Amino acid sequence: ILTIDYEKAKKLGERAYRHALVRGEYPYLPALEDMVPEVDRYPEISLGLFEIPLELFAGTRTSGRKTAFASNFMPLMEENTEFSFKWSALCDAQVEEGIREPVKAYEFMNLFYVEEGNKRVSVLRYVGAVSVPAQVIRILPPRDDSVQSRIYYEFLDFFNVTRMFEITFSAPGRYTRLAEILGQNLQEPWPEDLLEKLHAAFISFRSAYPA
Repeated sequence: ILTIDYEKAKKLGERAYRHALVRGEYPYLPALEDMVPEVDRYPEISLGLFEIPLELFAGTRTSGRKTAFASNFMPLMEENTEFSFKWSALCDAQVEEGIREPVKAYEFMNLFYVEEGNKRVSVLRYVGAVSVPAQVIRILPPRDDSVQSRIYYEFLDFFNVTRMFEITFSAPGRYTRLAEILGQNLQEPWPEDLLEKLHAAFISFRSAYPA
């Protein structure tokens, strides 16, 4: 078991923890139920299995395990504990054959919150993986006139015709504009060959201009 990797990951977590405290920010993994207390009353839609970019994972669904991780998903629990042994075993498995079991995650406002699989997300982030398979459940927030709501509900239209999570915008109208540029709309499914080209172009762009 690669316990040395746990030590390295824990140091990354402790560094993120300290930096957050210095900046006056919350030092642990954010929990969706803490940030949006009424979230349990919102409608949920099971979307199925997707490959989700790790950069879109923002926290955990519930508050039970949030203090086990820093805000960057790196572990904070002491070494030589059951938690550290399980984390190390997952890291060992990732090195030898890859982690294949999907996590369970809730999508809210196009960010993802883990319900089952925080350690898997942690390990994959540690080793520099790009994405993780996830069984996704969408939580639909109330629609309003805020900029964030307008962007999100335009994203939902985009998602319905592309099944893509990766492309995100920070202003309303961008998904509509993208569709127009590509000769498409947000009402009818886009051709599969176009989606493959769009995905490849997006990957190339993100590699050249990382966030």
